[in-house]
Amino acid sequence: MNTYSELNKFCQRTVLTVYAHADDEVLPAAGTLSLMSKAGWNVRCLILTDGGLSSSPIKGTRHQEADAAGKIIGATYDFHALEECNFSTQAVIKVTEEAIGRWQPDLIITHAPQPEKYGHRDHEVCAIAVSNVATRKNISLWYSAPPVFLRGFEPNFFVDITSVIEEKVAAIGCYESETNKAFMQLDAILVLSRFWARELGQKDGYFEAFEISRQCVNGSFFSAIANNSYQAIKHS
Repeated sequence: MNTYSELNKFCQRTVLTVYAHADDEVLPAAGTLSLMSKAGWNVRCLILTDGGLSSSPIKGTRHQEADAAGKIIGATYDFHALEECNFSTQAVIKVTEEAIGRWQPDLIITHAPQPEKYGHRDHEVCAIAVSNVATRKNISLWYSAPPVFLRGFEPNFFVDITSVIEEKVAAIGCYESETNKAFMQLDAILVLSRFWARELGQKDGYFEAFEISRQCVNGSFFSAIANNSYQAIKHS
């Protein structure tokens, strides 16, 4: 298992997250996205649905909440209006390919694939479609941890988000319309973040977990590592 407490500042890169619903992006990855933004990454969040089946009856509430969360973690959002619980893999493939054409991401983060009996139908369809696109486009792909029912999720990449845990909590708190859900509660957020720390044998701190499905790097990746190592030795 690999553990990274900070993300390298090689050059400006773009991470594209693709999630079914607004709030799916902050629950598993708000801390990591915040760290990426601070390190100079362009953070783009693609939300497939408009929140029509959310807890709030007011149209557009979830979008407003997402924009507020984005200001905290340094992300900008693109919203689509696919029909919740009824969109197809082909629809997600089309939307994702269009986003890739616009933003040319170096990395995509999305839902971890899970059987429907354990996870949300929309999450599963999204994961299958985005995996298809990332594979064909040869783009690095991470799966983020499900908020509940971790069956089948096998993380191999962990990010120390201790320095931005308050930002993660604040970003999730922006989704006031969803606070009735158990996994949106403060104790649940902190317990899961501490759970991943314990998985690594860490006594303290908060972590987010990912499963790297595919990782693509070019020569500049190794050059940057070599340069960073040289600078570290030079200043030691």
